[in-house]
Amino acid sequence: MDIPHLPSTASLDEVTQHIDLAGAVIIDRLFTGSVLDALSRDLAPYLRSKPAGSQTGNESEQVFHGPRTTRFGGLAGKSAAFVDVLLNPLVLGAAEQLLLPACGAIQCAGTQVMAIGPGESAQYLHRDQGAWQTLVEADFAPEIAMSAMVAITDFTAENGATRVSPGSHKMARTDFAAFDEGLVKQAEMEAGSVLLYTSKVVHSGGANQTNATRVGMHIFFALGWLRSEEAHQIALSKDDAIRLPERARSLLGFGAYGGDQYGGGRLWTVDYDDPAALYRV
Repeated sequence: MDIPHLPSTASLDEVTQHIDLAGAVIIDRLFTGSVLDALSRDLAPYLRSKPAGSQTGNESEQVFHGPRTTRFGGLAGKSAAFVDVLLNPLVLGAAEQLLLPACGAIQCAGTQVMAIGPGESAQYLHRDQGAWQTLVEADFAPEIAMSAMVAITDFTAENGATRVSPGSHKMARTDFAAFDEGLVKQAEMEAGSVLLYTSKVVHSGGANQTNATRVGMHIFFALGWLRSEEAHQIALSKDDAIRLPERARSLLGFGAYGGDQYGGGRLWTVDYDDPAALYRV
């Protein structure tokens, strides 16, 4: 099975049908023109100043992150164009259709630039759901997260295009070390395209055998009641949060989760009230 491609004019139903079938889909050139130009311009200073490799964490994390790969988050405070991606109807709509059956509201659990530098080796295969391992090992585990990888530069087989195993979201628990590489395809796509894939899909970053850096922007959606990957409330200043549209703030966790409309109590409160009001002007 190959990774399916859809045009930017595709309907949400088409997108979700392909995600259900393959666990992944590429929407070609969804972000072009001013949005792509703004992302490239806004992220460039951080790509120049941030050193490659993991600066903290244990040895396995350093290997996983890659010694020649530059990573940084806090993207809502680094580029206004980030919001155009976060709130895009196809991207956000696909995440909601996939995840809302298991929660009252979804969240943006993480934002990250992944810039794979020349000479970087392929990352080891994994599933993103592993961040919540105890939950996903349960027999009743739902789909808990979805990723959107936006190509800021072209993604090619030679420069480290994301490696994806279509259909692997329907496989049982997997021995990644013995995984059949013949089932792995590369998400080759033009700049401005986006790869959507579920947290159950086996995937990894690719090897960069060129002299240029492959730049991608990753947005990680998850069930609203899970602990997020990124600490947005620390990564972003209060002023940064106030400048965001209210829907973006909500996705980034600047407000309570739950309430009577979801049939339960609320999480992430201040004096048992919703802190979202603190960010409204």
